[in-house]
Amino acid sequence: MSRVGHIVSVYARRQQGAALVEYLVVALLLVLALIANPNVFVELADALRNAYASFVYALSTSWI
Repeated sequence: MSRVGHIVSVYARRQQGAALVEYLVVALLLVLALIANPNVFVELADALRNAYASFVYALSTSWI
């Protein structure tokens, strides 16, 4: 393997390791959020329902 190929290989391995750490941090934050507030799914569903209702109302209003 050439020196450039080796450097690229090492860099790619470091990138994969960094991505793994980022995924673990995000997963840990999600778990902590669920433990701290177990009703987060209900709140999310309500927020999406309200946003969709507002969207449908905006579509149904006629500007003519």
